[in-house]
Amino acid sequence: MDRVNGKNKKIGGRCDDSRTQTESERMGGVTKKSQSNGTIEISTNREDSDRGNPDWKLVPIRDTTAGKIIERLEALEKRHLEYVHAHQARLKARLGESEEAENQFKEETSQIKSDIYYLVTSEKSRDDVIEPE
Repeated sequence: MDRVNGKNKKIGGRCDDSRTQTESERMGGVTKKSQSNGTIEISTNREDSDRGNPDWKLVPIRDTTAGKIIERLEALEKRHLEYVHAHQARLKARLGESEEAENQFKEETSQIKSDIYYLVTSEKSRDDVIEPE
């Protein structure tokens, strides 16, 4: 579709006339050009991005005495170490299973090699025997 913008005649492309607000106004943030690649950075709330995660505001205030803080820290430590030790036990059990499977595999392959060697040597000894005619 042909379009005249006052100076040039453009063919195709998107029609920007339907937009009533700029992108930054719709997003509600401040735009600035990036120095690295010229893209536009959009921030919806600059105040929160400067302070990191604002979720801490939503947590109710607890008893902040030294004893309670230490108690919560020790409970956290206990839960974490219980999880880690249980995970380590699972890993050790899987390691034991893996080592057992490896040993069984080695024994079986060794037995099969011995069987093949026996077959080859017994056929060779039969071929070496001269049968009377």
